[in-house]
Amino acid sequence: MFKIDLHTHTIASGHAFGTVQENAREAKNKGIELLGITDHGSAMGGAAYEFYFRCGNRLPKNIEGVRILFGVEANVIDDAGQLDLSDNILKNLDFVIVGIHYDCGYIDQGVEKNTETLIKAMQNPYVKIVSHPYWSMMPVDIEAIAKEAVKKNILLEINASFFYTNKLEDEVMWGKMKKMIKILKESGQKMILNSDAHSPYEVGRFQEVVDKFGELGIDEGDLLNDDVEGVLKFLGKE
Repeated sequence: MFKIDLHTHTIASGHAFGTVQENAREAKNKGIELLGITDHGSAMGGAAYEFYFRCGNRLPKNIEGVRILFGVEANVIDDAGQLDLSDNILKNLDFVIVGIHYDCGYIDQGVEKNTETLIKAMQNPYVKIVSHPYWSMMPVDIEAIAKEAVKKNILLEINASFFYTNKLEDEVMWGKMKKMIKILKESGQKMILNSDAHSPYEVGRFQEVVDKFGELGIDEGDLLNDDVEGVLKFLGKE
């Protein structure tokens, strides 16, 4: 159904279970044409050192017939919204996803401070996507984040892993996701659906989200996942 999955992890993240080639092979099996390899930045326990991200140019741009984009899911590390990789590294990656995660330097300080910090991180000129902004374990004001995303033309993610790992039993988070979608739709801002795969078998695993499209109030036209050329243009990788 979809051609794009921009958020997948490999063994380089330290807590995932596949290789780049295995992810690419599964992407091919699922009909994915554009695959993002976005291992966690170095602040995440067990993740790759900076030098890993400096070597992205050594990775083929096409594996198993799938176009590969080498990026990062960078971690916010402090109140200033700084990321765990320097701009000198980020500028040479194909794209940057930003997310707030536990045990990466930044400590949960409640909705107001978390929101302020994430918005600061979104000012980084290399950030193109925010991962799971509605995550209740690090709560933010989703309305403020969505409005900032529209202002900065940053994609907000619908994270498929939340659907197949039963995180959506959290009604507060479910409500925030629906609110995010509503704001973006009303603003004419597209969204990106990503698997956040931590094993090759999860690459392109979107069916659980598709089954909830009606409840979420979205259709395929709200997503960029079938527009390879459009996404490459958005990322400056035509």
